[in-house]
Amino acid sequence: MARIKKPRSVIDSLIFLKKAIETHTTDSESGVSYLSAGIVEKTQTFTPLLEQGMGDKARFVSNAQKERKEKNESIDELKTYIRDFWEVAKRRIYRENLPVELLAHYQLPKSGNLPYLNSDGQALEMAPLLIKGDADAVGKGYPAMVNPSAEALQEVLDKARREAADVSNADRELDEAQERVSDLMPEAKRLIDRIIAELEFNLYDKDDSSKRRIMRNYGVKYELAKDEEPDELIDE
Repeated sequence: MARIKKPRSVIDSLIFLKKAIETHTTDSESGVSYLSAGIVEKTQTFTPLLEQGMGDKARFVSNAQKERKEKNESIDELKTYIRDFWEVAKRRIYRENLPVELLAHYQLPKSGNLPYLNSDGQALEMAPLLIKGDADAVGKGYPAMVNPSAEALQEVLDKARREAADVSNADRELDEAQERVSDLMPEAKRLIDRIIAELEFNLYDKDDSSKRRIMRNYGVKYELAKDEEPDELIDE
């Protein structure tokens, strides 16, 4: 015997509710009504809220993806500037025979081997250290870094920080949108359960085949129990 398969996801719940009201409207025009006025009114009031919630969530997902892409691009640019800063500082110190201890101002070991930036956070933390290190070196009478300069590195760092903040804001907005949708789901479930219950009650006297056919028109889906043979087309 085919069993009712209730919608579980947000999108399937929305599809069910919209289909139920759409079919009710069509049936009502023909003088047939399997749903009470109360459940119809509640569903008509609720469905736009769920649809808007899903739309808001989709918009915030898109925005979060955009902000994350922009952040990744800005971090990649910052890492490039940091590596260039290191390369230029190391070459200049060796070329101009400056004290090897000066490498420490640029967070470099005496070997001159360039560190590896393992994360975005390391890049955001390293850049200010290089800027301060260059200022300290200048304070000791050494020439300021050029190509890139500390000022140019600061500009790229500021941009990366802004983009990182934008990601945090976008993620927060997305979380809030997701919570709003989640908060709507208990009511969606109640409405779905009520619609199915009313359909089953009002179709009680019909044969099983007719009952399933009508309920399918209202968005109800069916599934078979394990090892059960279908007696008619069952919803996938």
